[in-house]
Amino acid sequence: MMYKSFIFYCSPAGTTRHVTNMIEKKLAGYGHQTTVCVLGKEENILSGIMQEIEATQERICLFIGSPVYSSHALPLVMDFIARLPQRRQAYAVPFATWGGATSGLALEEMGKALEERKYALVGAAKIMAVHSLTWELDNPVGAGHPNTEDEHLIENLATAIERNLQLSEPLKLFHRALSYQPEEVAVEMRKLNLEIARGILPRRVVNEDLCTGCGVCVEKCPVTALTLDPYPVYTDHCILCFNCMRWCPEKAIKADLSPIHERVRERAENHNEKPPSAVFIPGKV
Repeated sequence: MMYKSFIFYCSPAGTTRHVTNMIEKKLAGYGHQTTVCVLGKEENILSGIMQEIEATQERICLFIGSPVYSSHALPLVMDFIARLPQRRQAYAVPFATWGGATSGLALEEMGKALEERKYALVGAAKIMAVHSLTWELDNPVGAGHPNTEDEHLIENLATAIERNLQLSEPLKLFHRALSYQPEEVAVEMRKLNLEIARGILPRRVVNEDLCTGCGVCVEKCPVTALTLDPYPVYTDHCILCFNCMRWCPEKAIKADLSPIHERVRERAENHNEKPPSAVFIPGKV
């Protein structure tokens, strides 16, 4: 049975994009030409894709990927899910990449939001990656991930989804299966969000003597939250990925991330989340 596949994702550090590419390649091997959209960067084509989702007669499957920020999926990903058109024969697969501190509540919240939009879950995945704010360290948190084992999980997920969607009545995964955090931990995670992190993370300082206005920071911003006027100016929808600082060729954007490095390691040790990567599929398909 044929179905139309779509992948929507945001990937500040590139790992969610890597997972997307693997899923797209695996689906192509099954004969699917997948429509891919980068949330936060390709808003100009998003409305047309939304219309396609609504108008497509065959069953559809949406793969939706987000990194985990402050124990949650990115707000722009959750906002996108809330705008999805409701329709029949609609299936979804949320996937989250996380940097070794905790995968948080991202999958649970994405799954619940998709169910509320009448998209039946047919799978999900959490994939461990290098923590995006520890690039300055010799041994960053999550080093070596995604590894070969992680990539096998991604391929296995795509294969399981393909088999499931060939059934006349695909097996469903309910979002409760994604509530794997201990309840006392989940309670604390629900108190966190990106706005709270905004008050905790160090302030970026632009050295105007070093800045050449080259625009690399604007290019590397995953959510178009940065402009030059004539130096970098941040909008209120900045997601605090620090790509601007990481990729500035002149090192004109500075922030002391050392307290964050300590906090990330502390959270990684406290949560000690096992397994680091996992796929969730309904039954055996």
